[in-house]
Amino acid sequence: MSDDSDPRLTEGVVLFSQGDTTYFLFQILGEGRNGERILYARPRTPAGLQGKVLVKYVALPQGAAPSENQQHARVRLEEEVRLARFLQHPNIARVLGLFEMKHALCVASECVDGFTLDSLLAIAQARGRYFSEAFVLYVFAEVAAALAYAHARTDDAGIPLNIVNRDVNPMRIRLTPRGGVKLTDFGVAFSRLAGRIATTLPRPKGDVIYSSPELLLGEDIDGRADMFSLGLTMLEFATGRHLYDPGNLKLSDLEARMSEEERRRVLKATVRSMDAGLTSLAEDAICWAMAYRPLDVDVAVLGVPEQLRAILRKLFHRKPSERFETAADLENALRVRLAELGPFSAADAVAEVEQALSDAGDAMEELNLLDDEGGFIPADWRAHPDQVETQPETRNEDELTTDPRPGARRAVKALPTA
Repeated sequence: MSDDSDPRLTEGVVLFSQGDTTYFLFQILGEGRNGERILYARPRTPAGLQGKVLVKYVALPQGAAPSENQQHARVRLEEEVRLARFLQHPNIARVLGLFEMKHALCVASECVDGFTLDSLLAIAQARGRYFSEAFVLYVFAEVAAALAYAHARTDDAGIPLNIVNRDVNPMRIRLTPRGGVKLTDFGVAFSRLAGRIATTLPRPKGDVIYSSPELLLGEDIDGRADMFSLGLTMLEFATGRHLYDPGNLKLSDLEARMSEEERRRVLKATVRSMDAGLTSLAEDAICWAMAYRPLDVDVAVLGVPEQLRAILRKLFHRKPSERFETAADLENALRVRLAELGPFSAADAVAEVEQALSDAGDAMEELNLLDDEGGFIPADWRAHPDQVETQPETRNEDELTTDPRPGARRAVKALPTA
C-alpha cells in the first residue's frame, strides 16, 4: 500500500492506494460519532472510476503525542474493522478494510445506495399515507435477520462475541434500488471481541431516542436491546409516532409517575449522559425510558393492524426477558404475518417506493434528502406523458391508516390521514 496522499483534503486529492486501485476524495461529509471525519471516495482501477465508498478517518499527530480523543477514535476504527470480519451478511454493509493516509488512519466501507428509512418516512408523510403493512413487515424482517446473524456470531475459537449494535435507528437502515435491505453501521457496537475498549453511552447526539431502557439507564445489555430499538424504529416508520416523544405529556408528568428510587436512577443516568457530551434529548429519552407504562404503548400502537400491534407490544416490554428471546424469533414472527398477507418480494417493495415518489409529487422538493439517496424512479415516469391517465387513488387493503397525533417529529406539510 502506498502513502501518496495529500494532507490537505480537497476534492480530487489522492487519499490512499492499494495495489492498482487509487482512492480519490469525492466529498467531505462531516464528523462522526467517535470524533472521526467522514467522507466519500471514488476508487480508480485499471478499468476506470468505480462507485463511491464511505471513508472514516482519524488524523494522526505529527510530532506530538495523540490526544485522548484521537486515541479513542483510532482504537474504535481498528475495532470496527476487526469486528467486521465476523459480520459478512447480505443485509449488513461491508467494511472493506483499514488503510493509511498521509497523517491519518481510515476505514473504507461499502456505500449503500437507496433511501434510509428516515427518508422513506418523510416521503410517506409528504404524500399523506404510510407504507403498507406488508412493506413494513418485509423491511423489518430483513433487518431482524441481520441482527439475528450478528447476535449469534462467535470468534475463531467458537466463543460467543455477544455483539450488540447499539445504534439501530431509521438512519442506519436502507432500502436499495433493487429492494434489498441493509443495516449500514456497527461502528459503535458492543462486543466481547478480544482487545476491545470499554464504552458506556457511545451514542451520537439525538440518536439516544432509539435506545432501549436498559442502555439509557446504564444496565447490562444484550441483543434484546437492539430489538427494542428496532421496535421504536418500526413504530415510527409505520405510524410517525415515537414512544419516547408522544407529544401529549410534559416531563413534570413523567416525574410524577416515578418512585423515589426511579428518580434516583434517572438522575444518575442523566449525569452520565452529560459527561458523555449528549444533548438534552438524552435527558428526555432517559425520563421516558423509566416512566413509560403499558398504557403509553397501547396509545402508541393505536390504528396498527392487530398482528403487528402484538409484535410491537412484545418488543416494548421494559424487562428484556419479556421480549422476543432472539432476533431470529422476531424475524419469524414478522415473516409469519407477512405470509398471511400474501406474497411480497423485493420487487414489490421497490414498486411501492416508486409509487410513493409519484404520489408525493411536488412535495418532494421540500424534503431535505441526503445527497447519496435515490436510485428509484417514480412510477408515473415509466409511462409516456401522453399515456398517463388520471385515476382515482386506490389503497392496498393492508396499508396502515394510522393518523399521527399532533407533535409527530417529522411533520411535512399535512400529516398522513386515515
